[in-house]
Amino acid sequence: MSFYVPQVERRVLIHLDSEREILVISGDSAGRAVLADNLRGMASAEDGGHLVEYPGYDYLVEESRPLAVSSPHGGMPPR
Repeated sequence: MSFYVPQVERRVLIHLDSEREILVISGDSAGRAVLADNLRGMASAEDGGHLVEYPGYDYLVEESRPLAVSSPHGGMPPR
C-alpha cells in the first residue's frame, strides 16, 4: 500500500467543533481530495494498516488536529 504525498501548499484543516461534537475537515478541494484518496486507499487495503495525518504533514495546516484511522481489515500488514 502506498499513499500519494503531494507537493502542494498546506491547505487542509482538521478540527473538532466541541459545541456540536463533530470532526470538521475544511480547506480547498485539491487538498481535501488528497486526504480522501489517502483514506480511501487505506480503507481498501485488504491486508490492514493505518493512516496517521498530523499538523505539518504535507497538506495539513499547522493548526490542524492529528488524525489516526485504522483499517477496517485489521492491523499492520505482514512484512
